[in-house]
Amino acid sequence: MSVLILTERNDIHGHALIWALGSMGVRCDRWSMSDFPDQQRSTIQISNSLSEPKCKIAGLAPSSSYTSIWLRRLYAPGAISDRLAAADVQMGQLQSQRFAEGIRTVISPGSTWINPLSTRTWSNSKPYQLRAAKEVGFLIPTTLFSNDPDEIRAFYREHRGNVIYKPFTPAFWTDRTAGGLRGVFTSRLTEDLLEGDEASFTSCPGIYQECIEKKSELRITFFGSAYQAARIYSQQVASGKLDYRSDMKGEAPMEASALDASLLEKCQAFAAKLGLLHGSLDLIERPDGSLVFLEINEMGQFLWLEERVPEIPMLALFAAFSLEPSADFNLEARRPDVSFREYLKSEACLAFQKDQLVIHPKQTRPFNYVE
Repeated sequence: MSVLILTERNDIHGHALIWALGSMGVRCDRWSMSDFPDQQRSTIQISNSLSEPKCKIAGLAPSSSYTSIWLRRLYAPGAISDRLAAADVQMGQLQSQRFAEGIRTVISPGSTWINPLSTRTWSNSKPYQLRAAKEVGFLIPTTLFSNDPDEIRAFYREHRGNVIYKPFTPAFWTDRTAGGLRGVFTSRLTEDLLEGDEASFTSCPGIYQECIEKKSELRITFFGSAYQAARIYSQQVASGKLDYRSDMKGEAPMEASALDASLLEKCQAFAAKLGLLHGSLDLIERPDGSLVFLEINEMGQFLWLEERVPEIPMLALFAAFSLEPSADFNLEARRPDVSFREYLKSEACLAFQKDQLVIHPKQTRPFNYVE
């Protein structure tokens, strides 16, 4: 057995998986777009005499047949030679991007992709997620996707100002004036914002939703048929009331939570509808106990759950599933003796963190964060 991870050097999930599988005696290779194309040579050959395309990537065994391929993110190639003329860099980036897309279609044809390439576009569409969630029986918040200021104002009035804004994807940047990291999380829409420059709305489409009153929140992560849930008491800390992800210090109490049969059935039907083998769902528990679906992150962070609630075996799930990826996977059938706590204490983790601080000396975001 062997596993290929398509991830970046600074991704702790990929590094932890390499460590976990290595401790189990399993080979785990990594292909990083940070090195491609200038620092990593790759070739595809197709001909009438070859039964299958011949694919070779530097650092990987030729024509490897991996048990699974873990596609962490669809990163763009990041190593374009500085020897190119400035006008040619864009050309190099475009051609490298298309070549990388081609490699993904032919590399290790017998492998199971986590998640299948064909599911990623649809499953990461926020409108499609809400439609699918509604069809399998979830309650959803009334939602407006728009860059039309008039429509946004009308939606705001319709809901009497009880409206929040969310970006389509997380955004982080360094504040050059005050220093430190800044991020865009869920925030309340206000009259003052609506009266601002319309270009901020027209140029940046957003997600606008009715604000749902919360008792707690559920983060449900699944690998095949193995589901693990954490209940987050986000309303007990000011920074997490609107969006628990903005509780960057991890102050909100959390605990493992069991899923009742009805909720588990909806989650399984939703995953099947999107064609996903793995993902993380976010739900709100309202004061009356009813649940409202917010979204699914097809490839979100999950090791932070085990870091905060050690009895949730995220790394063991991750490692075992990568060796037997299927919709029917069950952790109890083969549970490796690995944990994220052990990884954090390992020499491998210490070396990883030192390496990242060399590459990113002003690192302000934690290595393992909520997403």
